[in-house]
Amino acid sequence: MITLTTDFGLTSEYVGVMKGVILSRSPHATIVDINHSLAAQDITEAAFLIRSVFSWFPEGSVHVVVVDPGVGSGRRIVLVEAAGHRFLVPDNGVATLLLNELGPVRAYVVSREEYFLEPVSATFHGRDIFAPVAAKLDGGLASSMVGPEIGVAELVSLQDIFPVPDSARGEIRGKVVSVDSFGSLISNISRDNMMDWGYDPADGGLAVGVGGQGIGPLRRAYSDVEKGRLLALLGSRNYLEVAVNGGSAACELKAAKGIKVTVSRS
Repeated sequence: MITLTTDFGLTSEYVGVMKGVILSRSPHATIVDINHSLAAQDITEAAFLIRSVFSWFPEGSVHVVVVDPGVGSGRRIVLVEAAGHRFLVPDNGVATLLLNELGPVRAYVVSREEYFLEPVSATFHGRDIFAPVAAKLDGGLASSMVGPEIGVAELVSLQDIFPVPDSARGEIRGKVVSVDSFGSLISNISRDNMMDWGYDPADGGLAVGVGGQGIGPLRRAYSDVEKGRLLALLGSRNYLEVAVNGGSAACELKAAKGIKVTVSRS
């Protein structure tokens, strides 16, 4: 199985062309679209998305992520192996959460040009490198055949992607990393983060804030508040999110990605 995650959108031919290349080389491949509507060039959003969803797919799946503002430059394309899955990604930080939260992890530089389309475009590596290599991997190609193995420490890692505990203020500080199609604000604070730092989500005494505005305690479901009311809860990804029952938190709070999110004891 091959999954595709890109920022290509759905109004151009790019996704369809990638699928055509894959199917030309692996006619029986199963291709699943995860998301093609990520914000353009938003590496952080792509990193959180692939970390959140890959485990719902069968082991052995090849996950292709093309959010690649450095296409055509000297940036590398790498194949990352983790948790029984393979991730074909640009070496630009997309794999940060995989490298930090899963183990053991192995990585290979994708450099065997015989697997690429020729000539390789400077602007569409999704077609000319990612798609044909994914087809080969789906067909059984060993990871070691795409190019030399490199140490995980050599891969690019995003430095501002993680929430931080602030013991002096008694809170966890994070930020909104994604706004979904309902206008819910998805943060980078996970249930595991909260548990690791002693903030049990089951504790009714926790309070959530966004951009300095108090939202209230953690809720279990959207229906725990009246229609049109703001709430905070752990969403289906197990990350803290702020939503409006029947509405849009992004509109209600005039908030966007990057805004500060806090969890504290009330």
